[in-house]
Amino acid sequence: MHLAFVDIARDYAANRIDEDQPFGGTNMAVCYMARELKKLGVSSTLFNKITEPRTADGITALPLELLAEERHNPKYSAFIFCGRWAEWLVKMVREATQAPLIAWMHESLLVPPTTAPLETFDGIIFVSEWQKRINFPYTHTKWRQTVIRNGMNPRIAALYRQNEPILASKSKPLILMYAGVTQRGSFHIPPILDELRKLRSDFSMEIYCDSAPSSDAQANAAYMTWMRQLRNVTHVGQVGHNEFARRFKRASILVSPNPWPETSCVSMIEALASGLRVITTNRAVLPETAAGFAQHIAIDDIDHPTRFDMPVPFAAFAQSIGATMDDLINNPERNEKLLSEQVNYFISNYQWLQRAQPFIDFVRSFGRC
Repeated sequence: MHLAFVDIARDYAANRIDEDQPFGGTNMAVCYMARELKKLGVSSTLFNKITEPRTADGITALPLELLAEERHNPKYSAFIFCGRWAEWLVKMVREATQAPLIAWMHESLLVPPTTAPLETFDGIIFVSEWQKRINFPYTHTKWRQTVIRNGMNPRIAALYRQNEPILASKSKPLILMYAGVTQRGSFHIPPILDELRKLRSDFSMEIYCDSAPSSDAQANAAYMTWMRQLRNVTHVGQVGHNEFARRFKRASILVSPNPWPETSCVSMIEALASGLRVITTNRAVLPETAAGFAQHIAIDDIDHPTRFDMPVPFAAFAQSIGATMDDLINNPERNEKLLSEQVNYFISNYQWLQRAQPFIDFVRSFGRC
């Protein structure tokens, strides 16, 4: 079996995930999946915005332009269109091959132009049950469908040695974290902290997100000035995978006032696997992914597939943070047990190696290999 992964969004080779630099979740998924498939004897070629061919870890990455020629190559068992796609490109590949064309869906909704529900596809891979359910009206009856969840950075799974206490690694005073894209909730952190300061001051807050949340340089500068003047807050910006793992380990609570229509939320997966208590919303896939291990603050319109402007109850978040801090400080034995169960659950259920065989089985279900 030889799979072609087509990504129109970014340029990278398979070893991009080894660089300690920020990297998109969909693109990471492609690299991790290709690596795990190789361990099981399945070859992969990555087609993306890379400018020159490059081979890393036995996996070749080619410029998208070469797909015009490679689409005729009979070695490819399937073409996987990752995250987003262009209709003309999918149709161009279809003209040259009878191999299955599969959409690996990471966005919230199947809508033109970037994630159009093309009848040209033979199948679709969703990353959560919520995503599959919300897109039911847009799927074609001829498509084969499956759900294959995302996984975590393997470095997260190796944070704790066997039987290593979790709470012993957490900094004092407690560190609160926000991690993710700016629009996925960081704008709500300051008013939540205003409410939290009415209750206590024994905390610090670290924010890990883009320092330029818009294309307006003046607005970005004002945003950064505002964030840097907030008490108890450090706006770190974006960091790489290795650094994230280290910072997750010493933090205690992930504060994620997320109004976004998330389809997987790898940041939350990795925070839970790192032994953080998580306080987030009940939006979209978040309850499904958290599997009962997070606290969910209710917001409106939780299943809307594109909306992200619903009000966030700042006081409710602050009260939940305060109660969780008290619980961590006053009940260490109970929290050690809870966090150990939580870490074990996510390490046991969110490894990329667990995703490779279902991926292979789905491709084989088309009967081409």
